[in-house]
Amino acid sequence: MRKSARVLYSNSQYGVCPACKTTGYLQRSHAKNMFEQIVRKITLFKPYRCKECGWRGFKFTVTFSRHFFKRVLFYLMIMFIAALIARYFIINYALT
Repeated sequence: MRKSARVLYSNSQYGVCPACKTTGYLQRSHAKNMFEQIVRKITLFKPYRCKECGWRGFKFTVTFSRHFFKRVLFYLMIMFIAALIARYFIINYALT
């Protein structure tokens, strides 16, 4: 079976706490003020709290697979080559 290149949404509750480095103690937290509500709504960062040490902050909830980066690089190469070919034809044939 072929693996697809996709963005993976990770469950940060099973991640590592940035302060105490324990695993499995993170818990989703409510936004406390307007700034946190805006960050939570328009970005991929979500507020979390550690049940062990009390740390509270934002964690990124998306991880990218290796295949995703390969596919993005491949499409960027295709766009670059197409731009070079278009530039060549415009300079040599359209302006004469």
